[in-house]
Amino acid sequence: MNKVVDWKLAVNAAKTLMPAGPKIVKKDAARIVEELRIAAGEGLREAERISKLTSTAPSQTLVVDRAGWAKAVSQNFEAMLPADVNVPALVPAVTGAELGAVLSVLGTRVLGQFDPFVGPRLLLNAPTITQIRGELNLNARDFYLWIATHEQTHRLQFEYAPWIPEVMKSTIAEAFGPLENEGSMNQLGERLKSMKSEVSELTSIMSVLEGHAMVVMNDVTTIGSIKTIRRRFEARGENRSALATLLGKLLGLDAKALQYKRGAKFVRHVVNEIGYEGFNQVFSSRELFPTGEELDHPERWLARTQ
Repeated sequence: MNKVVDWKLAVNAAKTLMPAGPKIVKKDAARIVEELRIAAGEGLREAERISKLTSTAPSQTLVVDRAGWAKAVSQNFEAMLPADVNVPALVPAVTGAELGAVLSVLGTRVLGQFDPFVGPRLLLNAPTITQIRGELNLNARDFYLWIATHEQTHRLQFEYAPWIPEVMKSTIAEAFGPLENEGSMNQLGERLKSMKSEVSELTSIMSVLEGHAMVVMNDVTTIGSIKTIRRRFEARGENRSALATLLGKLLGLDAKALQYKRGAKFVRHVVNEIGYEGFNQVFSSRELFPTGEELDHPERWLARTQ
């Protein structure tokens, strides 16, 4: 038995291929790290205030450089995927190199991520946050709080719906199940074709999670320059989470910006109708989460659940 991915190779490849980020003097770097830590705390309070969810579980905040980000995210992925799968000997090296290349690209784009599988912990990618803030000429305090609120909303989601990470892990485990018997990665694609309902459910879950976090972050009234941030950030392109990207790669999920906007549209409609307190029932059980059809027709979800 062996692992699907050579994780050490993946991390080393990411570190080799990924640029370090903007050059910052030591004094400024220490200040940015401290400001991001402060933003993480403020972001949790804003996420709680707006979403009407409250965190009671402990969580770490890691402000990391890009090499540290690649290592931490690979640990998250490793905890999510099956530990041992019977695959051909060359597969781990190939997938490790491929994942390393993916991480090297994501590390220059992804600003933060909440990791429910290891920790749990909040990851803030300091060099990429600094680089994008500079490129878009944004107010640092406002931008940091905007990002932190989004990621801390994910913290609340996973805390209130511990069944969601389990669905992610079980769906991936089921997809990789045939490899135990067949020993061929080609079986994965065939298996996914027979898992339409599972893949559809996971697509809906990721859409709602990202859409909810987008709606909450854009409702932070204490961010004075929020309209400027939204306009410039949207012009740059949507921030895709590393978790959503990996799931998209493994399971063929649509992790594009359109999918996030689809989720945000659903959340905004429901919140406008019954408030955040009413919306929060989606986290209480798997059965109350919207189906793919309800995601595009929130009035049907309201009719079913109210």
